[in-house]
Amino acid sequence: MADADVASREDGAKNFSARDDDDDDGDDDDGEHRRRASAASALERENYTQLRMDQVTTLLRFEEPGPLDGDLEFEKLGALRGAVLNFIAAFRVFRTFLITAESVVVSVISIASTLFFALYEVGGHRMAVNLSWTFVSFAIIYPLTGSLDSAFRRREEALKQLAMFKTSIISFYQAHRDWDWGQNGRKDLPENHVYEVRWLTVGLVCDVRNFLTAPEVTRLVHLNTRRGRVAWTKGRKLQWAIARRVREHFQKLSVTTEALKFSGMPGNESSRIRQFTKEAHNAWEQMRFLKTYRTPMATRAFARVYILIHPIFWGPYYAQLVSDILHDEAGGYSGAEIYDVPTYTSRLVVFYACCMSVITSLAMLGLFNVRYSLEDPFASTERHNEAEASYARRYTRGQDQVLINKELRELVNDLCLEFDNTFEPSGGGVPACMFPSPKRSQLQNITLKEVSHSVIERNYSGKGQAPNLEREETLHASASDAY
Repeated sequence: MADADVASREDGAKNFSARDDDDDDGDDDDGEHRRRASAASALERENYTQLRMDQVTTLLRFEEPGPLDGDLEFEKLGALRGAVLNFIAAFRVFRTFLITAESVVVSVISIASTLFFALYEVGGHRMAVNLSWTFVSFAIIYPLTGSLDSAFRRREEALKQLAMFKTSIISFYQAHRDWDWGQNGRKDLPENHVYEVRWLTVGLVCDVRNFLTAPEVTRLVHLNTRRGRVAWTKGRKLQWAIARRVREHFQKLSVTTEALKFSGMPGNESSRIRQFTKEAHNAWEQMRFLKTYRTPMATRAFARVYILIHPIFWGPYYAQLVSDILHDEAGGYSGAEIYDVPTYTSRLVVFYACCMSVITSLAMLGLFNVRYSLEDPFASTERHNEAEASYARRYTRGQDQVLINKELRELVNDLCLEFDNTFEPSGGGVPACMFPSPKRSQLQNITLKEVSHSVIERNYSGKGQAPNLEREETLHASASDAY
């Protein structure tokens, strides 16, 4: 059976060779750009490429050690050491979300309320009662968990739309850089066409980045305080200015496709390029909505207020906890029911009740802070300034935010790639080693080079400076001056 398979493959290789000999007998158009056999079919010819692999060779290639195998493998942690490190990491995250000014205020209120109801007596009895936690579950816990799930789904949607935006933009650029038609139809494209397309796409990506990392102006404080409304007005003007420039970029991208059609690209292929533009535009609008609109403000306000005041009303519950543990006269016990405990034990029990009150309040506040940090998936605490901050320092607010700058920087790097040794005056195009089609496939010899242009370092806020948001006419001028 194996011999039959080998014979079959050899016959197939001979047939391919015979077909190629027939093709070589024909005219070669003196080196003109012409498409004969596809690159994919060339991979099947044993004599034309070194990529041919049988099943055994393919599996061996798959089993080759990866970059994390062997000497580069990450250090393996023992069970005990791994558990300790996991707890250390968890406490660091705990500190990030709970060591805040709000947590200090809530802790002080919780301790004060517990001490008041545990130590203050009326008629020799402690003010203690076993309250139900149904109201807390209904008014705080349920809204918090629901909004937390909603905020997490917003983050997942942001990742989905960001992936769509990146793939659409890079596909759009690759179409302008690589796609050809007819007998070398790319030769009719304007000179430096790919450079101009790169200029426009990088400008679009930079402005999308600037919009998504703009200061947050949709918090409760921005709509319900005087200083917040001032920040809201300025932030909205900034976002509207950037969003308008993004729309202008998409208008210009539409014209780039028309340039391909003017040079002879068939309508079916140009419509596919327009589909890339449509998908990128749709992803941008989705991300813009995620940045601009949030979960209901009322639920956020209710949760914050209830977390702040609930320890005051639940102080009697922790006083009852003290009474149940001590079994003292202040707790309503008498006779043989009273425990004879030393003073330091009583103090430890009160301290325990205070700790329980603080832990309960911090648990609620922790959920609120996690939801708060996920509210804006692109949130950052500082605006980007090359003179003051690096890309690595921009995202310091939350550990679950989308690293929008890193992701879009990868996209910009991909937009700066061209094939080496191309022959098209428009820029881009396939390597000269591929067309006219060589007798032996050169796919393994293709190399890429990174092209640096001043556009990469350019600040797309208008020649390096932010536009004057107080004068509407300067916004359009700053956008047009960038080109």
